[in-house]
Amino acid sequence: MDLIERYLAAVRRNLPADKATDVTAELREDLLSRIEEREEALGRTLEKEELSALIKDSGHPLVVASRYKPRQTLIGPETYPFFIFTLRLVLLVVAVIIIVSAFAAVAFGGADPLESAARAIGQLAMYSLVNGGAVTLGFALLDRNDFAARHVRSWTPDALPDIGDKRPGKWEGPLEVAMTIAFLLWWTGVISLPFPPGGNDFRIEAAPVWQQLYWPILFLALARLVHNVIQWLRPRWKTVRMILGAATAIGALAMLPVLYAAGEWARVVPMGMPADAATALQDSLNLALRIAIIAVGVIWSLGCLGELWRLARATRERFA
Repeated sequence: MDLIERYLAAVRRNLPADKATDVTAELREDLLSRIEEREEALGRTLEKEELSALIKDSGHPLVVASRYKPRQTLIGPETYPFFIFTLRLVLLVVAVIIIVSAFAAVAFGGADPLESAARAIGQLAMYSLVNGGAVTLGFALLDRNDFAARHVRSWTPDALPDIGDKRPGKWEGPLEVAMTIAFLLWWTGVISLPFPPGGNDFRIEAAPVWQQLYWPILFLALARLVHNVIQWLRPRWKTVRMILGAATAIGALAMLPVLYAAGEWARVVPMGMPADAATALQDSLNLALRIAIIAVGVIWSLGCLGELWRLARATRERFA
């Protein structure tokens, strides 16, 4: 019986103190009962090897003890779906930032494509690991405070979207949110992209109008982020979503005339190239940007009309 006592002692060492005595007595009774049944079936006392095999079938001491502990997972099953959801979004934002940075380095900075790709892969692995670890730690702490349990208790079926509602695709919503976050991080200077340099011959700088419109663009981007999050996660908030969509569209359209009137959106500073060549490049670049502003204005105008139409129709249906 020495083997049984050694096994029970190993289990006991890993049990909660308040349960150790009762659990050990229960396990001893179970083992003795199984040994007795086995010996009756064989008509003899068990050999040492047979006893060892029977005890082994009961499980490793650490595994057996873990069944009596209150918590065995870093993130519980109720919190896990929220953890995966947030982890995917964070990793998507990281991937968008790194891929855009690598593309800008190749397209505008003259970087070697293979070197940029290798650097991007390394950065993606490193930042995914760091941010993934931070998200995991954060949700482990939230799980200890019953974050998911409170959220699940407050959930109601009324929050589910209507069947006929048009919703973003599985990746469309997260991608829009990720790209907006990436833009905000770049616009506020949290991250920097190698855009738009010009090598040793020239340097491209933003015209003063962008600094003048810094805060309006920041507020519009933040409002658009809220709109995208609501559209993705709270589809039933139709009125709020449509008001935000119409407001951001109107705000963008109101800003476009100021932007267009500036007449200059980029400046080419010659460093090694002739001044007349730099002037010609600057004129060409500003012409392309002028055409782009006009095109964006047309697209935003149509989008604004669409948002206003949907808002008016929803208001009419609500009070009909």
